[in-house]
Amino acid sequence: MMTKNSVVFMLMLLLTACGYHLRGAIQLPEALQKIYVRGASAELTNAIARTFRSASGELVATAAEAGMILNVINEDYQRRTISIDSSGYSNEYDLVYRLTFDLLDNQGAVLISAQTIEVSKSYFNEQSSNTVLSKGNEEAVLRKELYSQAVRSVIDRARAELKKTLP
Repeated sequence: MMTKNSVVFMLMLLLTACGYHLRGAIQLPEALQKIYVRGASAELTNAIARTFRSASGELVATAAEAGMILNVINEDYQRRTISIDSSGYSNEYDLVYRLTFDLLDNQGAVLISAQTIEVSKSYFNEQSSNTVLSKGNEEAVLRKELYSQAVRSVIDRARAELKKTLP
């Protein structure tokens, strides 16, 4: 007769065999396991470090250690007002993050030249004395998500380029 531990173990084996992955999990190709980032803001660097750590990758300190080099050409973060209420306060904002980058291999050869990724999120911002702090926190969380989304897009583009160049 099977014990409870045996049943749990069998279920875990079945889940891994069917290709199940946690939501948001990223599989990094070997060339992307170690990445060096040049010219990025602290927020982008933190987002890259978080993403790579969760995918068993590593953000390295020098280009010589890297399998790939992310060269940030430009970053731009904007908060635009979408709508205002009858008293003139902003009701809704659109947060936009734009990243222009090159991707180089570990020899310095350009794999992807000057591409721009733009990600955006909107949020409702009802102004009142009770919600000012929570809305500021909401924007910080959304901003963090924008950076993470941009990092995943860079990884997706790098993965696509690697598929084209590898035999």
